[in-house]
Amino acid sequence: MPGRRTRTFLCVLALLLGLSRPAAAQEAEIVHADEPLWAPGSAEVWPQHLEAPDAFGCQHRVKLGRWRFTRADSGDGPEGWYDFGNYGVMHCWMNIAEGHEPGVFGDVRPGFLIEIGRAGEVELWALQIGARPGSDYLLLSRRPGPGPIDRFEVLQRTCSRSQVRGGASLDILLTRYCAINTKGEMIALARRMAKLPVLGVLSFERED
Repeated sequence: MPGRRTRTFLCVLALLLGLSRPAAAQEAEIVHADEPLWAPGSAEVWPQHLEAPDAFGCQHRVKLGRWRFTRADSGDGPEGWYDFGNYGVMHCWMNIAEGHEPGVFGDVRPGFLIEIGRAGEVELWALQIGARPGSDYLLLSRRPGPGPIDRFEVLQRTCSRSQVRGGASLDILLTRYCAINTKGEMIALARRMAKLPVLGVLSFERED
């Protein structure tokens, strides 16, 4: 049987290890809509059904596989990871999982990539993640270019006070988020954020 000092040490160690994950697993600002704002079937929503006489399936605008998110203020160190996968051939959406270590991902959620307009010479995009209850959004931009997309700049997500929901933190668990519930509001937020320094870069790393 371990002695009192040993048990105390083990409890403290377990506490320190436990604290290393929950705080890192939350974004400081989350943009959320109570209902998904975009649905498949529109020209701006990806993936889309492949329309060819001798083939069927889903076509994507982005490379599928592992993506790395690096904050602009963190040097070269990655701050997060995403895994983009194809769901199937009859129903077209991406399977999206997030993690804070390469290859270690959480629950898979359905997602769509939406081209939402332009800000000068820059394309504006939104990554819509989740379907019920509602969707979370990453606001993105990129310079137009040919071929599958392999890099985005991630926009900041600072919303007005009237759109902030939530309240005090639950211990170290954040409850505040930015509530955007119309396409017009989301596009307007992206245009405002495109004028600010970017939050970071989302870049393709490799296929799974």
